[in-house]
Amino acid sequence: MTDLPANDMDGFGRLMAWLTQAALGDTGKRRDGTSDNNLGALPYADIFAGYCDRLNEWIGPFSRISIAMEVLHPELSGGTFYWRDGEIEERQLKRAGILTWDDYLRSPVYVAEQTNRPWRWRAGDAVPDMPLIQDLAAQGVTDYCLFPLPIQDTTRTSTMSFATKRPGGFGALGGDDAGLALLRRVAWAMTPFLERVALRVIALDLLEAYVGKIAGARVYGGQIERGAVEPIDAAILVADLRGFTHLSEMLGEIAMVDLLNRYFDTLGTAIAAHDGQILKFMGDGLLAVFPVTDTMTRAAVSSDALQAALQSRDNLKALNAALVEEGKPTIDFGIGLHIGNVAFGNIGAGTRLDFTVIGPAVNEASRLQDLTKEIGLPILASGAFAATADLGMRHVGARTVRGVSTPVELFAPADNHG
Repeated sequence: MTDLPANDMDGFGRLMAWLTQAALGDTGKRRDGTSDNNLGALPYADIFAGYCDRLNEWIGPFSRISIAMEVLHPELSGGTFYWRDGEIEERQLKRAGILTWDDYLRSPVYVAEQTNRPWRWRAGDAVPDMPLIQDLAAQGVTDYCLFPLPIQDTTRTSTMSFATKRPGGFGALGGDDAGLALLRRVAWAMTPFLERVALRVIALDLLEAYVGKIAGARVYGGQIERGAVEPIDAAILVADLRGFTHLSEMLGEIAMVDLLNRYFDTLGTAIAAHDGQILKFMGDGLLAVFPVTDTMTRAAVSSDALQAALQSRDNLKALNAALVEEGKPTIDFGIGLHIGNVAFGNIGAGTRLDFTVIGPAVNEASRLQDLTKEIGLPILASGAFAATADLGMRHVGARTVRGVSTPVELFAPADNHG
């Protein structure tokens, strides 16, 4: 890269000195005595805001600066921070439909992703068929340039863009190619700090998506040794779809996958809304827990688990109404609820672990779910669960359950949710 003039190198050096201190902080101890490898470092949004403020004072004025990173998240494609006149805005881009979203397909970001090269528009050039550039041109922007950032992960794109309304655009800045050399260095200087944030976000998002928020945080925090388990007290929810084999034969694999996703949404949204954690999907069933903590009592987590079960039944009614309109078969599922002590942690083979819960309490919740078929009630809870839940429940008898030495007292929601 071409060397910059001395005055630009001085300004660039001062900007980099601030950036490294703001982004990295220092090694040391917090007030509580624990170690911190980024003591005093700013949150990423504040780093970007401070960086843009100082950049604007040095070689501004800028009317708009953005930095975007692509992530790995089931629902989000990525996020972008925008700086405008000292104010920061964050936007997240949904993953669903992005490959057919017209504004994305007609954008500088899309061009940069296809070419992996900078993209620029200047006043006087023909305004391209891009909604963003048309809008910026209407605002009086004279120069816009976007740089793909040289992150190590070549499967994802991160970009930084600059826009100005100054007469002549960026051509008066130092460096070659009519001022782009300095802006390119400014953009690339943010790359290692953006990437370290992106890698952390990706790791946490993937762990949360595949093992759950609680388990993901524990794995990321270092609880990765096989056999590293701890006893916890938790409300347990086990659910299972009715007639899975028949539905699979009727619909075929592809349509069945779509139906399973919609079925799991009826449960997943309800469980998340009441602070539960899905630990695993088991074919057409799932296992979720609502842990007892210092701030969540047994009564509170049992009530949350019951509320989640009831809400999932309401969600099922909405799903079945939609399936009827589509001319597809309706579905049903059973839920077993229990509360007790379980072992929570890493279980599995040496090179393939599962972060889950095991114990008699999990088995009992599963047996209760099995009994919903026999008794004809969609939600069944144990006596231990019913005794702790604040919401009304009614006694529906007792049954001998495999693996439990004495008959289990069975309870159902008092409002007869179907």
